[in-house]
Amino acid sequence: MNIKHSNRFKLDLEDLFINTLPYKPYCTDELGVTYIRPRQNAIKRKYIQINRPKMVMYLIFDIDRNGAVYAWYDKNLPAPYWTSKNPENGHAHIVYRLKIPFCTSDIANLKPIQYAAAIQSAMIERLGADRGYAGLLTKNPKHPHWQNKVWTEYEYTLDELADYLDLRGHPLRGHQAVGLGRNCDLFENVRKWSYKTIREYWQPNYKRSWNEAVYAEVESLNSQFTVPLPVSEVKAIAKSIANWTYRHFTPEKFRESQAIKGRKG
Repeated sequence: MNIKHSNRFKLDLEDLFINTLPYKPYCTDELGVTYIRPRQNAIKRKYIQINRPKMVMYLIFDIDRNGAVYAWYDKNLPAPYWTSKNPENGHAHIVYRLKIPFCTSDIANLKPIQYAAAIQSAMIERLGADRGYAGLLTKNPKHPHWQNKVWTEYEYTLDELADYLDLRGHPLRGHQAVGLGRNCDLFENVRKWSYKTIREYWQPNYKRSWNEAVYAEVESLNSQFTVPLPVSEVKAIAKSIANWTYRHFTPEKFRESQAIKGRKG
């Protein structure tokens, strides 16, 4: 692969990067105080949300040590799309762009999330990146405060990234889960809980009370994480599980399955 080195971020305000930002991303000039602004205003802030809600196009790694910009090279990983370095302490964000973005809130397509979570977790380990990094905001590669560098405009598939990694033991589970591993953990635990629990709600017009019950369960498990998922992600996961279970686990289908079991003795 030919790496394109540059001392400036080459993309214009109308380029692919800007056009794929959320329409109203979170942004700030000071961590701890965030705002939601239209992208044309948000792009002027030091920190910005680059992945759209419930969608992952970029994998972001936060490395808190001097020389962080070259962590990918030192650990024999492929070149990132860009790095944004803090000139004051050498800490940096390393960002990879995915060729095929994926949804993080669809129970029907859980395997891509699990696969990406394993890759992300293994890369965090290899890079020595911060496992407590929430991933919502990144150093804005269009802001002059950071030392921004484009390494390649190549977009990776998950398989290409996986080729560099040992995925055994990833992603981490339970309270140790981070990044996309939190989504997987919530999906796995709450969906299994929902298959039996929904029977307790089978009554006329039970959809609303069922949605509330699923949200409460997701929210409760989310609180176990060192860095919980934001409310928007919790709502999306709960909605996906509640709707999927509501469609597939109905009283009619339950009676039908019981009848089939009865006929089989």
